Amino acid sequence: MQPRKNGNWYEPFEPTEVNNNYTEGNSWHYSYSVQQDIPGLIAAHGGKEKFEQFIDAIFSAPDKTTGREQVDITGLIGQYAQGNEPSHHIAYLYNYVGKPEKTDAKIKFILDNYYKNAPDGLIGNEDCGQMSAWYILSSMGIYSVTPGLPEWQTTKPYFDEVKIHLEDGTTRTITKNTSKDELKKLGFENAKSFKDFKYVELTATPVIAAARIFDLNTKVEITALNPNDKIYYITMDEGDANVRKTFKPYKEPFTITTTTQISAYAERNGEKSSIVTANSNRRPNNWDITVNSKPNPQYVANGKLSLIDGINGDANWRKGEWLGYQGQTFEAIIDMKSPQQITNLSSTYLQDSKAWILMPKKVEYYVSNNGKDFILLKTVDNTVDPKNETAQVKDFSTDTLPTQARYIKVKAYHFGKLPEWHLGAGGEAYVFIDEISVK
Repeated sequence: MQPRKNGNWYEPFEPTEVNNNYTEGNSWHYSYSVQQDIPGLIAAHGGKEKFEQFIDAIFSAPDKTTGREQVDITGLIGQYAQGNEPSHHIAYLYNYVGKPEKTDAKIKFILDNYYKNAPDGLIGNEDCGQMSAWYILSSMGIYSVTPGLPEWQTTKPYFDEVKIHLEDGTTRTITKNTSKDELKKLGFENAKSFKDFKYVELTATPVIAAARIFDLNTKVEITALNPNDKIYYITMDEGDANVRKTFKPYKEPFTITTTTQISAYAERNGEKSSIVTANSNRRPNNWDITVNSKPNPQYVANGKLSLIDGINGDANWRKGEWLGYQGQTFEAIIDMKSPQQITNLSSTYLQDSKAWILMPKKVEYYVSNNGKDFILLKTVDNTVDPKNETAQVKDFSTDTLPTQARYIKVKAYHFGKLPEWHLGAGGEAYVFIDEISVK
């Protein structure tokens, strides 16, 4: 399961990376989560043998995640995480490829090694009872891989005897000799037969490959996920705001030279996909920027040029348009290549207090003509209450007397350690910055 960004596949892609494209997990954990259509998932992998290899792979992969630290991901067997819900059905998928003995072996190993009779006897966060529920069901030899279907996936019962007192007053007994067929329909013997739903195959949106930021020109290539699909597209540049355009057939890659929005859809047998949109921005300047702070690997946007590319991030920082710096003052130097007359300086920051992202205490602007000797021009203090939990964006802007300089230095002083009133008290706050503007 790979995310998309700006019309294309998210890059760089690392399946072990925990980031904001997944909830408490990574691609390994979610690539098996098609519980509504497991036969379709198997077919997409090329059949049962290849899908069996894919299940094997999660258990044999290195047991280290990358990216964001996520305390919920525990109990790793390879990349399988017994301590977190997204993995809980995966060992049962061997049943779907005709290898129930592999399900039996994996489930017994987990029951033997990842639960114990002690105060800390659960491998992960209990989360409304799921860790215990998995243990109870699996030890009985049953598990619901697809909720809503009146049947269980099965494994060998863990205990010599289990008695279940049902709501109708009857008692059922499970032993290690109870057959899988009996376990599969346990409690569902009188259930009405269910309809096997057939899914209408949707036409997938195409992929747009174009540089997010470019200097003079860039190539745009649009690809359908099904090679038989027809592609239609439109382009809108900065001069087309009031122009009505219609989609036209896409035939081959083309080149753009201005900031452009590209939209496209695919069509198959009259069925259209949803529309995918990509924005490709021509750099508004030829400046260089040196950043003397190290961003958190999860919050690097499109690199340091993101700070002067004319693209502004919004309050939803999870889109990945911000650079984030934890526990350090942000410092950057812009080289405008030649002396310029400066009348206004601005840099933009974000606050989402619950996510540990706070406005800087103050921002200082310096100027220089040699890149070494800087003069403090202006200081802008923060006016946003750190206790304000509304996700918001603020420009730290200042007008200046006309000043001629080639280099500009920006220093944004981080908040520091989170105070006692904060749920993350003692942790280091983040500074999130996007655009630095010079007029």
